[in-house]
Amino acid sequence: MVNKLIKNQYEQRLPILGEYEITVTLDNNPYHFNIEDLFQMATRINKKRGFLFVSKVLGKHLAVESQMPLLVGTLLSMRYMEKTYGEMHDLENLVARALRREVDVQETFEQVTKLPVNLPHQTLFIGFAETATALGHAVFRNFNSNATYIHTTRELINELEPIICFEEEHSHATSHRVYSTNEAVFEQAQRIVLVDDEMTTGNTVINIIKTLNERFPHIKYYTVMAILDWRPQEKQDIFNQLEKEWGITIQFISIVQGHFELHGAPELVEQKLENAKQNKARIQVLDTKSNNILPYTSTDERQRVNNAPYLQGTGRFSLTAELHHELDGQLQQIAEQLNTLRTTGPALVVGTGEFMYIPMRVASLMGSDVYFQSSTRSPIYPSLDEGYTISQKWSFDSPENNGVVNFLYNLDTYPYTELFLVVERIANKAALTELIEQLETVNIERIFILVMSYGEETE
Repeated sequence: MVNKLIKNQYEQRLPILGEYEITVTLDNNPYHFNIEDLFQMATRINKKRGFLFVSKVLGKHLAVESQMPLLVGTLLSMRYMEKTYGEMHDLENLVARALRREVDVQETFEQVTKLPVNLPHQTLFIGFAETATALGHAVFRNFNSNATYIHTTRELINELEPIICFEEEHSHATSHRVYSTNEAVFEQAQRIVLVDDEMTTGNTVINIIKTLNERFPHIKYYTVMAILDWRPQEKQDIFNQLEKEWGITIQFISIVQGHFELHGAPELVEQKLENAKQNKARIQVLDTKSNNILPYTSTDERQRVNNAPYLQGTGRFSLTAELHHELDGQLQQIAEQLNTLRTTGPALVVGTGEFMYIPMRVASLMGSDVYFQSSTRSPIYPSLDEGYTISQKWSFDSPENNGVVNFLYNLDTYPYTELFLVVERIANKAALTELIEQLETVNIERIFILVMSYGEETE
């Protein structure tokens, strides 16, 4: 690894796998993060894009302290207020220090979580599935007026027509849909904030803004928000051109902005890593009844109907600031329920796919020594090479959207006492079978599966 400063730029060469390497240059780093604070590199099994920035603050592929992703959302919301309205928050640097792990994460979160902000314009926040559904929600949660949240989805809802559809070309699942029970959410919006975990080319952003501009031409102000912004200069120039062509303003906000250069190519050897199985985990399925449901069904990848109702609190069908405050009280009760099952050791709360924010928020309410991560449809290449990011991999059929393979990584790399898997909805209990079989190989003695919503045939 080579680090050097070049004309106020910070450059670092990072290994990915074998001779496959990347040189990262940070051009704008207002909070003075080290690269190791934010991400590690891994190889992705994808012909379109063979590398992955594995976040150390998002809680997707790697477990993080449960308050960490919420603090990322807080920092982005503070940066938004500063760049959009000139209002700098006096705790902004404290949040950045917590993300750099210089001060206690939980204590910092408790200081800033009770400081909601009023927005002067009706603002719609849109999180990108699947990785940024919780990040978008974590940004939105800091505003207590004139704020609405919705996230894109890869799922096919039977009772609703999508308000917009757009493509993410490099992804494994390219089609995004946006559903809402109330189209007025878009018609009344004065500004739109698009939230993703990273921007590499900006093509996905172009696709959604083009679609939104054609459908809702009254919206003239867009903000694109991400943890990492890697757009090369030619892509930045394209956005400047589009602003003039479409007669809109597009603002970019990120925690760091820079560019990268890849060296070599990944050499993927077909292999099967056996996860260490020392004890057969004791697994208990828990039920909880939510009064926070919407009576929509979906058709999964195998063309079967999942008639379990969705949860309103996810934001998949839009969520106002007022409804979000009600949601927090319900999640506090779930956290208390799960805490009765904890012992004295560290606990891991796991979300599934697009269903990230609610498990993440529950984990943040469970006290200290609680970590969070989520399953993903992104297939990362695992390796036992020293220093490589991903050494363990579990795969299973998505319990919520059958036919989609989900992955969990590195579960046995930390001595958790309990694992709590929180599932939004499942068509029937039989759909849990493969997942339970996979979890039995995890070296965590006590595992609890909390199902928020079952289909009718399981009643």
